[in-house]
Amino acid sequence: MNIIWLLQGSLILVSGEHRLVIDPYISDYVEKKHGMIRLEAPPLTAEQIKPSFIYCTHNHIDHLDPEGLPQILKIYKDCPVAGPVSVVKKCDELGIKASELIKAEIDKAFKTGPFELIPVKAFHSDLDATGLIVKAEGKTIYISGDTEYKDELPELIKKSAGGKIDIAIICINGRLGNMNLDDAVKTVKALGVKTAIPMHYGLFQQNTADPAPFVAACKEAGMNSFAMVPGKETELK
Repeated sequence: MNIIWLLQGSLILVSGEHRLVIDPYISDYVEKKHGMIRLEAPPLTAEQIKPSFIYCTHNHIDHLDPEGLPQILKIYKDCPVAGPVSVVKKCDELGIKASELIKAEIDKAFKTGPFELIPVKAFHSDLDATGLIVKAEGKTIYISGDTEYKDELPELIKKSAGGKIDIAIICINGRLGNMNLDDAVKTVKALGVKTAIPMHYGLFQQNTADPAPFVAACKEAGMNSFAMVPGKETELK
């Protein structure tokens, strides 16, 4: 299984011909609404994303992109979209048309292609926000979405996963309802993962972080860790 990072919390997991796209943000909508200017252009266009399935973790505009998501679905009309109730409601408001609009619920697993998805608890200002467990190719991956640190979070995630978690992809920016890198390190240690990858940085000057201290701390604790390169497809080991 491979991963492509589209900056911030936007990811693509690739297994064979299937592409699970999570929180694609490819527009300048945040700048229009809040004046936060992109540091980098989107590494992939709407056409290049080539989604088989889209999951939005919550209804914030850098995760459910009110301009970018319709652009993607205009090209890929048969692509289903899933997310918690706040996402489904917002998609309805925006008139977003997908072949399926799936309401995700905490701990209720569902499948798309080779991927098994389990929405998990997140602690965020969108009270419906989720993280996501993804199981494919014998690996179990935790994707945090946006979440603050809580002492109970690692145990909730492990319970939802129903077993060991191999890889964590976790927010580190420490702003706007997200855990900072120290809490992210604490979380991945508690999860006992083999590989820990930082995300939710690098897109906006007002909301970023240096991934190097997180990577160093994880390596010191015996985990594999690296900073993703925007747009580059990387094998998840």
